[in-house]
Amino acid sequence: MSDSALSRYVEIKQQIAALEEELDSLKEGVFTEVDARGGEIANESFVIRSYKQPKYRFSQTYEAKNNELKEMKKQEIDDGTAVIDGYSEFVKLNLKKNAG
Repeated sequence: MSDSALSRYVEIKQQIAALEEELDSLKEGVFTEVDARGGEIANESFVIRSYKQPKYRFSQTYEAKNNELKEMKKQEIDDGTAVIDGYSEFVKLNLKKNAG
């Protein structure tokens, strides 16, 4: 792969990061507006809807069992009981603060 392709990849990732930051700054206001209009706004080019999902706080019993399962999972990985079933492949880009 050429250095220009790598540079272009980094450039695109920087643009995406900037757009995601801008998008995040708009989300609360957009949600508020859509919700105030009955949960849906539509025109000839889009339909945007607001959704609300409940957040749950579980009992101490559940949390204890969940933590037990997390520990069991970690233990099985550490002691070799768990076997690798495949790999997720990806690249990760870390942008340096003074770059760009």
